[in-house]
Amino acid sequence: MVTRKQRGQASRAGLTLVEVILALVILGTALTALIAAASRALSVVRQAKNLDTSRELFGVLEVMEPIQPPFIEDIEEAAGSGSFERPYENYRWERTVEVVGDEEDGLWLLTMTISWKENERQRSESVQTYVYWPEDTKGGSFERAP
Repeated sequence: MVTRKQRGQASRAGLTLVEVILALVILGTALTALIAAASRALSVVRQAKNLDTSRELFGVLEVMEPIQPPFIEDIEEAAGSGSFERPYENYRWERTVEVVGDEEDGLWLLTMTISWKENERQRSESVQTYVYWPEDTKGGSFERAP
């Protein structure tokens, strides 16, 4: 024979609809947070790869377009723009030269910019360097002192 106490326990043995919905809400929230974190981590990795590539291309640019005599006669000849060969055909470079103070002082600001397109947005990284190029070095050469 089944007692009243046993009948009450048997009817409460499963999960209620409210408990199932609450569990699904908690699981959905956790999965949403996990997917957002994974997406952000992948974005950071992609950005780091592009920045590393652009830093590598700054070195390539120094070899392709050097900024020293006898390759150029005047510092203003260092300004220019262009693109890179395969596998970096998506990257472009631009170099600007600005005088700092008076031109006779020989101090110039060189700005090199590498740009690329990522997710339909233009991205870039720039490096600014001060260059001392006095008037008397035009047409001369650089020598190291012992």
